[in-house]
Amino acid sequence: MKNIILVGWVNQGRAPVDGETTKNQYIIAELKRYCKVTVLDFYEKRRHPWVYVQALWALLAKPKATIIFSTSAKNVYSILRLFKGLHVRRDIIYWVIGGAFAKQVRDGKFRADVFNYIKYNLVQCHSMIDELKEAGVTNARFVSNFKPIPYYPDMEKALASRAESETIRFVFLSRVMPSKGCDYILEAVRRLNAKGLQHRFSVDFYGKIDAAYREQFLKEVSLLDNVAWHGLLDLRTNEGYDTLSSYHAMLFPTYWKGEGIAGIFIDAFIAALPVLASDWAHNAEAITDGKQGIIYPVHDIEALTDTMKKCIMGQVDLMAMTINSRAEAFKYAAENALSIDYLKSIGLIEE
Repeated sequence: MKNIILVGWVNQGRAPVDGETTKNQYIIAELKRYCKVTVLDFYEKRRHPWVYVQALWALLAKPKATIIFSTSAKNVYSILRLFKGLHVRRDIIYWVIGGAFAKQVRDGKFRADVFNYIKYNLVQCHSMIDELKEAGVTNARFVSNFKPIPYYPDMEKALASRAESETIRFVFLSRVMPSKGCDYILEAVRRLNAKGLQHRFSVDFYGKIDAAYREQFLKEVSLLDNVAWHGLLDLRTNEGYDTLSSYHAMLFPTYWKGEGIAGIFIDAFIAALPVLASDWAHNAEAITDGKQGIIYPVHDIEALTDTMKKCIMGQVDLMAMTINSRAEAFKYAAENALSIDYLKSIGLIEE
């Protein structure tokens, strides 16, 4: 079996706390099926500084192991520069987190030659491969976002529940902060309510509230009878996905600078939810407008409001989008995205 050293934020042995720890826990679980994986967990490293000693020992004791960095570019760049400067000859893969990497190279924040020095840069978006080529990075490979999918909610039951609802129920599931578009959603609700539609729809928020935004957000939510925040939705349970599948559509008007192919898209597909998403970053690569959801201009509150209104008034075919959304889920299942053939192609399984 191939030896792998994975470096990143993991929060090993505990529940993931953000996108990076979630992704890394999934990667580790899949790689352990085929490889011997040594995990160097730098999450909250100040609480366990001995991880630096573990890292040094792992590098010396396993000279033929492939090193996978799965963290933000700013965390890995100085290490890769050092390796390049010292002419360290190791199989190194950078499993890119988020969607800002290509822009950072293009803007000169990171040098392309440093990332060309390693074996592969794995990115979640086909469009980012082209962007990186234009910026001088020539060794980018596509790797799908993925997650293990042990359970799919009963779509017939979910559709029946939606049909019986007297209101159109929208859901937001992500970090609750302005740059995820939360203010835009609240303003769209106010505009729709002003049109007399307040009894025909609702919006439920799930997710951790950004500390600096908490007081303002909760105050604004308290003023809207058809909006609520429900804390965290536990998607480690079947019940969590059953709850998600009871909604009619997911709202995602993000403009967060680090957005890639958001993991919540996979959750929406599993729950057979159309996604109403802003045309930001790589959203349109995951959501085909009119097929798995609707794409509208970023920062355009009127477009968001109009999109929600069309759903409320029955002017879009949410049923067709629901079917398309569920069909999309299967390609993001871990066993499909990280197939044996794919892992062989990047050298993580020996031929």
